[in-house]
Formats: sequence, C-alpha cells, structure tokens
Amino acid sequence: MKFFLPWVLAVGIISQISDAKDETARTFQVLGVVKKLKPEIRTAVIDHEEIPGYMDAMTMSLEVRDIAEFNGIKAGDKIAFRMNVTEDDGWIDQLKLVSAARTSDEPAAAPSPLIPIAAGENLPDAELVDEQGQPFKLSDHQGQAIAVTFIYTRCPFPTFCPRINTHFREAQTFLKNDPAAPKNWRLLSITIDPGHDTPEVLSSFAKTQGADPSHWKFATGTLRNITRLTVQSGLNFWDDRGLIQHNLRTLVADPSGRVTKVFAEDELSSKALSEELIKAAKKETCACSEKIP
Repeated sequence: MKFFLPWVLAVGIISQISDAKDETARTFQVLGVVKKLKPEIRTAVIDHEEIPGYMDAMTMSLEVRDIAEFNGIKAGDKIAFRMNVTEDDGWIDQLKLVSAARTSDEPAAAPSPLIPIAAGENLPDAELVDEQGQPFKLSDHQGQAIAVTFIYTRCPFPTFCPRINTHFREAQTFLKNDPAAPKNWRLLSITIDPGHDTPEVLSSFAKTQGADPSHWKFATGTLRNITRLTVQSGLNFWDDRGLIQHNLRTLVADPSGRVTKVFAEDELSSKALSEELIKAAKKETCACSEKIP
C-alpha cells in the first residue's frame, strides 16, 4: 500500500488544479498540414509552420479534447487551429479547413517500416558522451536496470520532452526515497539535437531538472550513432526539411541488457516507470553468451 498511496494522492491533487491551469493557457494561432488522423486516440499528426517566439516548424502528434474537431478534416488538408499550452499540458482546438488536399497531396502508402526492438530483445549498444564529456557505451550499464529515453533541451511543448523529464525526475525521487527499492537502476536521457545539446548544455540542463548524476545521466553523441539507436528503438526525429520532429519512446532494460518494457507515445508515467525499473532491477544478470549487438 505504501507504494501506491503517494501516486493516488498526487493524481487527486492534479485533478483538482487542472481546470485552473486550463484557464491560464497560452494560445497560439497556427497553420499546418494534416499528415494523419488518429481518431481512436483523439490525435492528429500535423506538420505545422513556425510559431514565432515559441516553436520551430515541426511535425507533431497533437491531441484534441473533442473528437468533433476532426469533422470535415482529412489527411493532406491544410488547416488553421489554435494551440493551447499550460504549464504541463497542451492541446489543439478550433480546427478550420484552409484548403482541401488535392489528390497529389494525399499521403502515399508508407513503405514497410523497420520493426523496432521489443520486450525480450537486447537493448542496442551505442557509443555516447555524457554531460561531463565522458565517452561511454550503453553496454557499460550491464548489471543495472536502465530506462533510456530521447529528448532535446529546446523542446517547448509540455506533453512532449518536458513531460518525459517530469516523469524521470519523479521516478528518480521515488526510487531514491523508497528504502525497499533496489539500488541498481539508472536513467538515461539521450538528446536528439546533438548539434545544439553539447555536454556543457546538457550539464546545465541536468541541473535544472534536478538530476542526480549517480542515477540520472544525460548524453549526446554523433548524429549517426544517435540516429541508429533511435531507429532501432522505434523513434523518428527528422523530417524531409532537416527539422526536428519526433514521437516518444522510452525503453527499460534489465541488468543483462534485455528490454523488459517499451513505453510508446503517452504510455509513460512516473508510477509505471518506477514499477518497471524495480521489476527489471530484480532480475539477475544473464549468464548467456549472447552479447548486445
């Protein structure tokens, strides 16, 4: 019971203040092209133009609160919409058709995607550099459970990188303060913007996030190494204009380097991350001869 009670209380408090936060939302009028509609999760993938003073042009999965917003909208349409941003949430509304998709604008059938790693497979290895400028490999963490995620320090939208950072920070706090939790766990946030996020930038950012370097590390590396790792992990972060656009992916691996859980999109929470790390950390290191590729 002591594990679940803090999360229940936190959810109750958050639900009480959410309406107040919505009242103070910043709003932006935005133009974009619909790439895909996902009505089952009330989400649209939109390639939007630059939002001056807030965000570069980017392709993002954006949530609506009312599914009726999608009425009369289809993939390929150019739309105008309002983006609403609070301290820890973001959504769009007031979707209006600007110009309908021409047949040539409608998305072509996508090629068969690479199948990313799944639970039960080995965590890919990669050569990276931490926020102290020290090179390391993912395989150096064998013997420890590890959660690996992908962020970039300039990401402003609250339901993307900032929310991932919050989940990691809260999980770090819980695991450090729970005397019954195992000690062999680590958190790793890898930037997808290595041109900007140097070790010096990441070091400063880590401090703002309250990261304990003995448990939570930030990393950069060559674009080639990072891209290889993200593709293997099921995360895409570049569009055809060379601009950052990304989905969300967090992987948890046990001390042998075997993936035990993959959190996609908005599946991650502080509670779920803590639980998965605890379960993973309690697994014994594999004594098999198979190495992490």
